[in-house]
Amino acid sequence: MHEPKVTEFATTDPEQACALLAETYRDNRLRVRGSAESYRFEHNRCDLGEVHFDSLHNTLTTEVVVQPLGRMVLLRVLDGEQELDDGVNDRRLGPGDVFAGPHPGREYRTGLHGTRLQITGIDLSLFDGLQDGEVIERLRYEPVSPEKARRWCRTVGYMTTLFTEPGVENGPLVLGAAGRLMAAMALDTFTTGAGEDRPSDRRDALPDTVRRGIAFLEANPDLDLGVADIARACRVSVRALQLAFRRHLDTTPMAYLRRVRLDLARADLRAAAPGDGTTVTGVAARWGFLDGSRFSAQYRAAFGEPPSRTLRDR
Repeated sequence: MHEPKVTEFATTDPEQACALLAETYRDNRLRVRGSAESYRFEHNRCDLGEVHFDSLHNTLTTEVVVQPLGRMVLLRVLDGEQELDDGVNDRRLGPGDVFAGPHPGREYRTGLHGTRLQITGIDLSLFDGLQDGEVIERLRYEPVSPEKARRWCRTVGYMTTLFTEPGVENGPLVLGAAGRLMAAMALDTFTTGAGEDRPSDRRDALPDTVRRGIAFLEANPDLDLGVADIARACRVSVRALQLAFRRHLDTTPMAYLRRVRLDLARADLRAAAPGDGTTVTGVAARWGFLDGSRFSAQYRAAFGEPPSRTLRDR
């Protein structure tokens, strides 16, 4: 692990994008479909050596063939769609999906369709006590549960903020601890044998549209979402989404999202330590509640007490 190296790159030239991908993700073959006049590619990276945190935005439809990466790559689709085929799994992922990417030892093909990705790479050497083959064998490639996705996203967000803060030096103890934490979180989130998800009977009985909507909302409460974004993630029309939520959950997609955010605000208030500066206003704003009186009313209706009492009695 080494001091963070933060880089930002943007281009409208597919050849420059190909060169960046070749340097960053090993040799590749890239093809862009559509008019190159409207092409845009953005890539930001926070590189710690054995761990890196990337964001990638790609317009149009781009097909890339990439050589084996030799490390665990964990992805979150923020927008658009990604197709991924590594000869073992052939998948199509959409907004809200959090999943282990290509098999570390195989060449893979990926199709990016107006895609915005969050990418975390972890060197296999960080998985102390496990052979490379054992780690790879235990990887699960389907999208993880909303609960695991939410915890993973919050961890990546925290780490990215921590190591991209300008002017802050990070010693070897901090960097080493960060590497171990990310490896442990990856094992818990993306591999078998580290606590299997227990599916909810109620959720299993729901149609695909509602299940996918729930998964998307619970995995992405920190995103600025409207009902059209949720419908696109579920691959249905806005009307079909609203009807499905009303029929099977007796609520709306946006009301469900509000309840998810209220639950997270309550968790933050309960987790606050005396003197750490946590305020009701700050927690409310963190989860998108900008009107304090409205937040308090909705909080009281949901939990039977004002947020100030939750914070005071923690």
